[in-house]
Amino acid sequence: MPVAIKNLSSRPIFVPLNSGANIRLSPGEVAEKIPDVELKDNTKVDKLVSQRTIAVAKQERTEEKAASETEAEEESEKPRTRRRS
Repeated sequence: MPVAIKNLSSRPIFVPLNSGANIRLSPGEVAEKIPDVELKDNTKVDKLVSQRTIAVAKQERTEEKAASETEAEEESEKPRTRRRS
């Protein structure tokens, strides 16, 4: 299930993920659609949460939202071609 991470501090921070990547967040910035396995059992993320530097919220996908996302993905996958005259 995807999660959203928000920077609550007044300075930019780096959030380390389990995959080895880092997410840079400016003050007040939100990173959405992060897989929850990237944060599971991550002591550095737990420390940032306990210090109230970041907030982590689960994103719930509703049926309507999932359907609209699927339609948008299908439309973006259609090839865009032009006819030559």
